[in-house]
Amino acid sequence: MSVLSVQALAKRYGERLVFSGVSFRLAHGDRVGLVGPNGTGKSTLLRIAAGRDEADEGNVAVARGTRIGLLEQELLADVPGTAEEHARGAAAHIRDLEAEMRALELRLAGGDAEVLERYADVQHQFEHAGGYDFDSTVKRVLDGLGLTSLATREVGALSGGERTRLGLARLLLDDPDLMLLDEPTNHLDIAALEWLERFLVERRATFLVVGHDRWFLDRVTSRTLSFERGTVVEYRGSYSHYARQRADRDAALTKAAERQAEEIARTEEFIRKYGAGHRSKEARGRGKTLARVERIQAPERLARHGWRLDAAHMPGDAVVKTTALVVGHRRDAPVVRTPPLRIARGARVAVVGPNGAGKTTLVRTLIGDLPAIDGYVASAPSARVAYLAQTQQDLGGGTVLDALREASGLQEQAARDLLARFLFRGEDVFKDIAVLSGGERTRLALACLAAREANLLVLDEPTNHLDVAAREALESVLLTFEGSLLFVSHDRYLIDKLATEVWLVERGELKKHEGNWTSLRAARLGGGDVASGVPDPGARSVAPARPLGQMSPERARVARRLGSAPSRRIASPPRPRRRLASGEREIQALEQRIKEMEERIKQLEERLAEVARTGNYMETRRVGEEHATLEQALRALYEEWAARSE
Repeated sequence: MSVLSVQALAKRYGERLVFSGVSFRLAHGDRVGLVGPNGTGKSTLLRIAAGRDEADEGNVAVARGTRIGLLEQELLADVPGTAEEHARGAAAHIRDLEAEMRALELRLAGGDAEVLERYADVQHQFEHAGGYDFDSTVKRVLDGLGLTSLATREVGALSGGERTRLGLARLLLDDPDLMLLDEPTNHLDIAALEWLERFLVERRATFLVVGHDRWFLDRVTSRTLSFERGTVVEYRGSYSHYARQRADRDAALTKAAERQAEEIARTEEFIRKYGAGHRSKEARGRGKTLARVERIQAPERLARHGWRLDAAHMPGDAVVKTTALVVGHRRDAPVVRTPPLRIARGARVAVVGPNGAGKTTLVRTLIGDLPAIDGYVASAPSARVAYLAQTQQDLGGGTVLDALREASGLQEQAARDLLARFLFRGEDVFKDIAVLSGGERTRLALACLAAREANLLVLDEPTNHLDVAAREALESVLLTFEGSLLFVSHDRYLIDKLATEVWLVERGELKKHEGNWTSLRAARLGGGDVASGVPDPGARSVAPARPLGQMSPERARVARRLGSAPSRRIASPPRPRRRLASGEREIQALEQRIKEMEERIKQLEERLAEVARTGNYMETRRVGEEHATLEQALRALYEEWAARSE
């Protein structure tokens, strides 16, 4: 049964048609991603679906009794009280049930059967809605989203990113029947991203999510809606499946459109040649047939970028070397301690860690913007560094052309030629920097970096504000950059594509790992020391994904029912003492399937660790996806087994 049905929606702003003919349905349990370039109307579509805005055409139908929650990108500007008070204000339906329970308790002594029955019914609803666990859920959500330390802060004093995280916490605690999430991954570090992924999957939430984080979309979605040519096209599967399907579809459409264009050209040539001759009747017939032909539209072609970042020659084998460092802004308040570090020629180093861990402080120390509290940094004599700050404040004011000329010293024509490679053409070069979108600011910043011909490129959160197409374009540029790369990022897809080394900054310490994000994740799941290629046993509990051998929440619940210890894996589920004879064979078959599936999962874990050491990105990704699929299937088997056993 559909909880949301969208039929033939259209929206205009003045004379501009934003989208039209948008139709899709969401059923209970659907997890759907909504993707498309910035400015195509994704946020507008969510607001219409939530009833906040009106469509110009079409309609939205919501199943009776469905509670919808909307997370917007900008919110909580004028909310009073502390962060924790705002979070606890969620779940009004739970508070209403609790108030009714308290009122009924005062009447229970009378022994009225109707009161007793109503009380039992309300109590069941309260328990089912998580009322008895609400306090622990509040703590879990605030901790998972990194808000515990901000619990006593006034909402008005929070930054925009902190308010976004608080709005997400409030929405998750409200636990609506359908969540409409507009860029929920903004301002989340990797720990919070992984926590949110687990939370959404374990809760089996129903949601439509707008996002540019491809790793997140792969983990939580099972269908994808894509904005194309002003409408929405539906694809099966998560982002990676969508990307493959769309590439195949676009290739097929392009080929068909080209064949049709050739046929049309031949027909038109025939009509021109014989329109007035002895074959004029045939020519007129072909003309009528041609007029009825429905033209095949070739897929949208995004503007092709000419981005290229040329690297200056680097004769040595290392760009930067350091002793053990202590970095921070004050000697009495060190932020990060590191072992000796080395950025080799051609290395691609990703710096990852929680928000506020000191990643930017470390990077600024390495490039000489900040002095180290202890230790020293040495760069090669031929090192040329280009730095892209997270805020991009160094772009200054004025126009796009002014900013590049000031940063590079280029003459006007040379500057315009360089800007054209970064898609600033014609009158675009005279745009005021103040009105540029996030993606345009990043393109301009990269153009300024390109003019410097550095051999060490330092980027702080380069994918912020970029849509998927822009992120993929940036990846292709950085993959062809022949110099060294040091970048801070929470974009796991980007890290996986680019990194040859990952520096994990956590709890004031830096640990090094050879390889990309997938190999780091496999190492962390194994339980060891990150610096030696295996994870830190003391890593923050909410940051890493659940260890592969650890029991899932579903299996832990089964174990508790059976009296098993939830700290270990169930090798083979113990049979209950009493069984119906007719169901015994079915339970035995389930137990055998569980045993075989756990054996296969164990083999995959060993294979994943082995492949991660080789750095084979594609094979690691394939094995990881197979493992995740089997884990999900195993949870379903355990639930079926528990139900039959009870």
